[in-house]
Amino acid sequence: LVVLRGHDGPVNGVRTFVVNDAVRVVSCGSDETVRIWSIEGGDALQVLRGHSGYVRGVTTVVVNGEVRVVSCGDDGTILIWAIEGGEALQVLRGHTGFVRGVTTFVVNNSVRVVSCGRDKRVCIWDAIKGGDPLQVLRGHSG
Repeated sequence: LVVLRGHDGPVNGVRTFVVNDAVRVVSCGSDETVRIWSIEGGDALQVLRGHSGYVRGVTTVVVNGEVRVVSCGDDGTILIWAIEGGEALQVLRGHTGFVRGVTTFVVNNSVRVVSCGRDKRVCIWDAIKGGDPLQVLRGHSG
């Protein structure tokens, strides 16, 4: 059993992924950080800072053979992170208010990010090009 300690406050999301045959855990928290962990020793390998509010969701996606971390938060942004170097490669803005969740998919070599927000919208984004949402789905009422 390994306990991963390091967030200063509640942990809001978690995801596992494999890179170079090693299992990693990525987590996000109310301390405005995203953390990448080694499950072998329980060490935080990286602390990603870029959100200016609670980080509510985290997931991963493979782009051109490299794992990317995708996070969303109360600052209304979705950040796409490089694992190597830990820099935010894309900042996606389009929600008005908190972004509550994020997921990804790949179809026909196109990498997409899907986000949902307090603004009752679901947005679909191009994870490589960034920019404005490709599509905005409306219809939720509460």
